[in-house]
Amino acid sequence: MTYLHTRRLLLTSLTLDHLDDYHRVYGDPRTWEHLPSGRHADRAQSARAIERSMESRRAHGFGHLAVTLREPVGDLPPGGFIGTAGAAMLPFGAWNLGYRFLPEAWGRGLAGEAAAASIEAARSTAPDVPVTARVLANNPASIRVLERLDLELVWQGASTTEPSGPDDTTHLERLVFADRPLDDAMLAEVIALG
Repeated sequence: MTYLHTRRLLLTSLTLDHLDDYHRVYGDPRTWEHLPSGRHADRAQSARAIERSMESRRAHGFGHLAVTLREPVGDLPPGGFIGTAGAAMLPFGAWNLGYRFLPEAWGRGLAGEAAAASIEAARSTAPDVPVTARVLANNPASIRVLERLDLELVWQGASTTEPSGPDDTTHLERLVFADRPLDDAMLAEVIALG
């Protein structure tokens, strides 16, 4: 898959050619307000994330995509990189839906539009594989996006009381959404991801 489109968006394969734009989004502290430790501190971290997405696309047929505008939206011009959306295959055989946008693109329904197209593409690529999404409970905007999609809340809570390391989020309250019921083993795997 090289591209998807919606009424307002073009989603194309994410490559290292997008590194500057990608890092502008993932390195912006405003996009990590709910998890400051997740912010990309340098371009190398962003490059590794892009490479993981490219590997998901090679191995499983889908990954995260660069999102640009097909038409002007408010004061945002067409053709500009506004973020990423897509799904990556998790090691235990479930898609992990994700999206992140420049703050200037927030509040315009673009994340939901891109996420809906991503869910459809993941289902088309591997119909028997569930689509999951994880979100921190302190991120109401992202929760609203997921609630508007064809996903159901399948779990809410914290799976540990203390973090096991600096990048562990299992002690934070999180919500897990999925496009179908998950068996106990798969739900436990998704919860353990943090």
